[in-house]
Amino acid sequence: MSSAESPQYGDVVVGIDGSIPTDQLVKLGLRPGAHLRAVVVPDAQRDTIAGALPELSEVAWEDFEAASNAAQGDLGVA
Repeated sequence: MSSAESPQYGDVVVGIDGSIPTDQLVKLGLRPGAHLRAVVVPDAQRDTIAGALPELSEVAWEDFEAASNAAQGDLGVA
């Protein structure tokens, strides 16, 4: 694949160990030894929400039930 036929950009997923699977690089027309530049995309420019959600703590059943009761009270539903 020549550079004229190669996509100008693409999304790849970096593994937990910091590696990028070879099949993802091949789809972009990259060969071993290619120099890459990583660009961080601000959240506002993301096409997907993948990886954008914060880590949430576990919610106890009692907390869920209390919040549900409070919401029902706000709506006048009992």
